[in-house]
Amino acid sequence: MAQPLRIAVIGPGFIAQRHLEVLSREPGVELVGITGPRFERAEGAAAHFGGRPYDSLEQMLDVERPDAAWICVPPDQHGTIELALVERGVHLFVEKPLAADLATPVRIDAAIREAGLIAGVAYHWRAMDTLAEVEEIIAGNPVRMLTGHWHDSLPDRAWWRDESRGGGQMVEQATHLVDLSRRLLGEATVIAATADRHENQDAAVMTTPDTSTALLRYDAGPVGVFTATCILGGTSAQEVKLFADHLAITIRQQGVLYEDARTKKVTVTDGFAGSRLWGVTATRYVPTGNDPFLDEDRAFLDAIRHGDPSRLFSSYQDALRTHGLTCAIREAAGGHAARS
Repeated sequence: MAQPLRIAVIGPGFIAQRHLEVLSREPGVELVGITGPRFERAEGAAAHFGGRPYDSLEQMLDVERPDAAWICVPPDQHGTIELALVERGVHLFVEKPLAADLATPVRIDAAIREAGLIAGVAYHWRAMDTLAEVEEIIAGNPVRMLTGHWHDSLPDRAWWRDESRGGGQMVEQATHLVDLSRRLLGEATVIAATADRHENQDAAVMTTPDTSTALLRYDAGPVGVFTATCILGGTSAQEVKLFADHLAITIRQQGVLYEDARTKKVTVTDGFAGSRLWGVTATRYVPTGNDPFLDEDRAFLDAIRHGDPSRLFSSYQDALRTHGLTCAIREAAGGHAARS
């Protein structure tokens, strides 16, 4: 019987809990160590999920000698962690975004390639089981336009409100939408972008834009428009919408909505235009049937066991292209927020 994979987790915060839930129950896995800047949080996670808590990354790596590690830290904390893992030959699974800047993941990518390690990135939208049908449909009815919306409230994290630490909403949150668009439509170029920051008594110390837009042109032809805002009281929209001939497809984490006017037609008479042919839209909703976090984690473990990075939903190398695109959006917007 094969030895279990020894797994460590770095940064046991909110998003790490989803991965720890998977890893603590997954056959063939031994959770050996958890570390982070707040030792009490590592202690709490270890008590609940297993493994041993550490207040030093180096000590954990030297003592536990993990086969792989999950990195779930804020954007500005990436760099030293990944390079330490690569130096010890540890495979790595990284929560998005790859960093707050572009230079850091470029260095990490070069080190990963040289070491020949398996490195995955947690773009869990790619793991949704609803995407297979979407891809099949748009293969026969090409997308003409795409929109992406991440409209939400302001996260209560000091690092998120500092653009130099969090990267901004396009880099840190809407990156899921940009990445999904790349999977479905291929590479893109930024045509234009904006970023604005408005007076907010609840967030007086803030450099992150609270409204952002981007206009992209995909190599395959379509135009994409992305909007992001954090001025709301809660989640309003987290979605990608594809427009093809007589068809709109809305993709959310919860499921996919198809609005299809290709088959049903009706003639409507009104007092302005006389008789006209109107499309009657037939809607169909397909809920997400799997747990994308579970499946992306399992895909990474499977890639390690087989030494096959093609089993990943998102490799580090591919994720770097998404990260580069979101950084290009920020740069096109001026690299900082205009205040009004």
